[in-house]
Amino acid sequence: MVRTPKYAILFRTHVWDSFVERQFLRLRSMIGNGDLFIVANNTTGKCRIPDNFPVVIFHEADFRDQGLEFGVKVNPMWYNVDYALYFFSDRYDKYDYYILFEYDVRGNINFDRLMENICRDGSDLVGLTSKDIFREWYFYHSCSDLYRERDLTKTFLQIGIFSRRAVSLLYQRRLALSEQFRSGSLKYWPHCEAFIPIETRLAGYHYTELSKYLDVRRYSHEPAYLEEDTHMLLENEVVHPVLDRERYIASTIRYEGRPESFFVPKSTFGKRLRRFPVSTYIFPLFLALWHRIRMLPAGIMGKVFP
Repeated sequence: MVRTPKYAILFRTHVWDSFVERQFLRLRSMIGNGDLFIVANNTTGKCRIPDNFPVVIFHEADFRDQGLEFGVKVNPMWYNVDYALYFFSDRYDKYDYYILFEYDVRGNINFDRLMENICRDGSDLVGLTSKDIFREWYFYHSCSDLYRERDLTKTFLQIGIFSRRAVSLLYQRRLALSEQFRSGSLKYWPHCEAFIPIETRLAGYHYTELSKYLDVRRYSHEPAYLEEDTHMLLENEVVHPVLDRERYIASTIRYEGRPESFFVPKSTFGKRLRRFPVSTYIFPLFLALWHRIRMLPAGIMGKVFP
């Protein structure tokens, strides 16, 4: 029999409110023999978590102390999601596996069984490879000079499962790249969704698709799913992103490239918003329309907004 490995789940967040707390409690209900921690970025000082929850707090300055570079000035913890992993493993190094679990993920998972299967397969990294064309990715340039074209890949890591040795490898590689970045020999800083799977594979470690273990049909970066629409999940199903009403409306508008389609009868975008009171979406919709108008060439505006 394969034993259940010692594993820690890192519920990763930078905010705390009633929705995030509900997400945490849902996750906690699925934990068997593993340990669950909230790993929170409190750089702003506004992420206040109740004292009765198991929490590990970090600030962006902590990573400078570890010798790690950010490579970017805006949203460095989003760009380098793996940093929370290194911060945690430095303090809790007793686990066979570490699971990054973003606060906007919802699942119906038997974690003990999942980790037994992953341990049996000898997997070092479990994630979901993106099917998008890598060259069309916004952060393509961050990797193209560092890695060979044939090695380029992008992996969704809203759920990322790492063996202890994979964590150590990736940490050491980030430290080495940080030295190169400081010296100027490394011009671009690789985005975490490429750095993590590429470095794992280049080291000869075992990568496995998350889809081998879980139902990922509703697991991507968009569209968003409203919290109350995900009450009934299939066994082993995982959904991302799951959001409360305010976040769902903001996400729906943000990912709609043509917000004027709201006025098209039977448009999917319009249907998603009209299920809510007008007062909840009119202001962000207006801002999106205004931004759209400003971006359009004058000759096209008359066709889009006759």
